[in-house]
Amino acid sequence: MIELLVVMVLMFVVMGAIYGVWFGLQRSYSFTEDDMKAQQRAQMAMTEMVELIRTARLPDPAPSDALNVVIYEADDNTLTCWTDVDRDANHTLELVRFRVDEATRTLYRDTDVDHTNDPTFANTDAIRLVSDWVSNGSAIPLFSYVGSNGLPLETPVVDPTLIREVHIDLHIDVYENNRPIAHELRSVVQPRNLRQY
Repeated sequence: MIELLVVMVLMFVVMGAIYGVWFGLQRSYSFTEDDMKAQQRAQMAMTEMVELIRTARLPDPAPSDALNVVIYEADDNTLTCWTDVDRDANHTLELVRFRVDEATRTLYRDTDVDHTNDPTFANTDAIRLVSDWVSNGSAIPLFSYVGSNGLPLETPVVDPTLIREVHIDLHIDVYENNRPIAHELRSVVQPRNLRQY
């Protein structure tokens, strides 16, 4: 009887060890899968932002004097510009806004596809470029700007026509504030079609 109890205790210990290893492997696999998805989506989002900001240009004709600029709004976690999002045959420009929602840790692209020319984007659908993993916010801004004199511009940029470079610093972290550290994707964009003053 004692031998049977010893064997059972040993079996429970071995089973517990096996379960612990299996559970750890599952968590590690789940994290690795989420981390790979986060990096892939972040790289796609960065590519899209760089392309659309680089090819931003003035609308012709401008819907209003206030919207007669290539970059309409430039802040830490928001950038609004005119660009051809849908790459249609007529190359019609749409008003586009990239923004970070700190509460949901999501990077959005809002597009004025109905051409209402509403810079508040009240009636547009938001497209999630990266969900749940964005660490940008008030402490880590997504955007910073450099003027024609090579000096950084304070945000929000009062006169976006002064912008010559847009610096993008996208931080992705699957488990915020835990190890491993966040991934950082950085790029410097020089919009091609800015007016030269």
